Amino acid sequence: MDRQKNIQDLRQSFGALHASEHPSTQKTLSDFKESVIAHSGNTFYEELQSVSYNPDMQRLEAIFATKRDFGYNGSLCTAGSFAFVRFYLDYGSGWEDQGYTAVNEHDIPTSNDCTKNPEKPLSYSASLNIIPKTNFCSQHVLPKARAILEWNKIPPANMPDYDSIWGDTVDDYVQIKPKKFIILENENLAQLVELAVAQPELKMADAAKIIPNGEMILAQSKASLSPQVLDVASLVGIYKGNETVSAARFGLQNVKAALDSFDSEAISQNIDLWKQYGIDWTQIIGELENTNADVSYEQIENVGLDYNLEQFVASIRIKRPAGYSGDLCSAGSLEYVSFWADWNNDCNWHYVGTTTVNVHDINDIPAGGLSYAAILPYDFNAIRKECFDPEVVKIRAVLSWNVAPSTTDANSLQYWGNRVDTYVQIKPGTGTGALEPIINILGGIPVDKISDFNGLTIPGAKFALNQVGVNDYSPFGGIIVVQGPSFLGHRYRIKVTNMNTLASYYISNDFTIVGWLPVPPYVQYNTVSADPLTFYYDYQSFDKNTDNVLARWSPGTNDLLKLEMDIEGVAGVFTKYIKMDNLAPSINLVVDDLGDCTHYKMGDTITGSYSVYDAHLRDYSLICTFGGSISGTSNASNTYSFPTAGAATPCGKVALIAYEKTIYDSQWTNNYSYTEQIICLQPNDSVK
Repeated sequence: MDRQKNIQDLRQSFGALHASEHPSTQKTLSDFKESVIAHSGNTFYEELQSVSYNPDMQRLEAIFATKRDFGYNGSLCTAGSFAFVRFYLDYGSGWEDQGYTAVNEHDIPTSNDCTKNPEKPLSYSASLNIIPKTNFCSQHVLPKARAILEWNKIPPANMPDYDSIWGDTVDDYVQIKPKKFIILENENLAQLVELAVAQPELKMADAAKIIPNGEMILAQSKASLSPQVLDVASLVGIYKGNETVSAARFGLQNVKAALDSFDSEAISQNIDLWKQYGIDWTQIIGELENTNADVSYEQIENVGLDYNLEQFVASIRIKRPAGYSGDLCSAGSLEYVSFWADWNNDCNWHYVGTTTVNVHDINDIPAGGLSYAAILPYDFNAIRKECFDPEVVKIRAVLSWNVAPSTTDANSLQYWGNRVDTYVQIKPGTGTGALEPIINILGGIPVDKISDFNGLTIPGAKFALNQVGVNDYSPFGGIIVVQGPSFLGHRYRIKVTNMNTLASYYISNDFTIVGWLPVPPYVQYNTVSADPLTFYYDYQSFDKNTDNVLARWSPGTNDLLKLEMDIEGVAGVFTKYIKMDNLAPSINLVVDDLGDCTHYKMGDTITGSYSVYDAHLRDYSLICTFGGSISGTSNASNTYSFPTAGAATPCGKVALIAYEKTIYDSQWTNNYSYTEQIICLQPNDSVK
């Protein structure tokens, strides 16, 4: 009990300590860390369980557990606190920073499940999309991944050896999807690509109708991008003589298809097929009958819920170099993962859905194997509760290699695979589920974090889908994405009014939405169009629109906009304001050198003037590489002087950079304007 109280006291004092900007903070933090370690408290509250990667989605996943009822700065009805995870990859020449993400944490009371077991720990997954280095299928790219967990503090950039105060570090190896090799030898194919590039508004499918034999060429090209599915003869050629991969393993799909046909003729043909290769069909059947929940090839290790993207995540360990139906230049095989939930805490499992991960033979697999992430998006809108009633749910993930698992029996295990149970916490909502116009994310920011007075973000605002913080009082620019719940069978429209000019219009442009598929290629793209007369859009199903996008358009302007959303035939309007700013910082830099970069001599003082203006400036810096700098957070117009005495090199520059607060394209910040002027100092004979 004393240990718990001491750790809790340390936890409560961490926020104030971290917020301090006193020069002695680093020393104080070091001493503080020693106190936490002395109480074995680093992983008392939260702890990383795995880091994995999904090659098709190009997404790193870190599953971590929260273990306590307290210590997360408040209940679900408060802002709570954040668990930050920074990711690194090492391709063999050192760690490369991939960025960070965050998950909102809260004090969640521990209840008991239907079996009287406590519903802790809770498993969350923090995800980060990356653009990895890759190669062709003949060359495996197997970097080492690292996840660093820290509470209420972003792990510093480019510090892969950072030692967390609250949290830990986990390493594992992952596999990067190979790139495709497309040869434009066919003259008509080259012509098709040229036409599509020259006229980007023309879809490739439409361009194919113009080019001779274009549709046939396009179909052939698409087929060439799909790796070859190996037949029995090819699999026998790969594995016969390999004592570690039995015929029952590589022949599972073929034999099971014959058995499931319940056709005696099909089974006889299958027996003869295997006999051609000197393989006894009855031995295959005998091995399969004795194979159940075998984890010698693959195994689910951890399961969690991506709290931001609202997706189930399972980390899978691939353990062997062979036995996965071919290498990366082939179609390989699928690891199926079905997810189940005990929604009512009554010990009855409800099927949620099944997803897959594509795996292959990799002869140089690391000794500890490879860690893959199986991801299943899910629409939780119908089951959300309000913040004062935390919804903790027991979930189950069931793994099955190359054969789809049962969708009716959560306890069923196939030949190769296993199952893992855990507890997750569902993000709260209004709890009403009523049909009403709702926008919950605008420009990437939750609507309650955007001021209804000036349309700017309020202090503490973060991107909804990764909880990365944005600047206080940020406007918006570029593409604005509108997101909200979907009500199938109904139509909605969004009216935009410029509050400066009072001109208004309905959003009516076509936009593309991204959906999910349970098997390769795992994504689908669909175009949503508005009714040309009434400007209403149809709500889309979740499988077609996993990000719940309602509109995506570029309003331009630098004014305050009012958005009004209504549902056809339904009373009520949802209203929200958003401030636009599409202008980059205006900067000017003058060096008093009469247009000659060699105007100054060694020891001279460089003089000039500068100006910075932006309606929503974050900060600016004026830097002279010979020494000296000026910075500020307000618009400025001033002169400067930088002495060059003691300059180490004759050539340098004066540079001016200004950052704005604007959120661009609903996903990134810190746009800047930059200018510089080169200066080369002439020798000064009087300076010895």
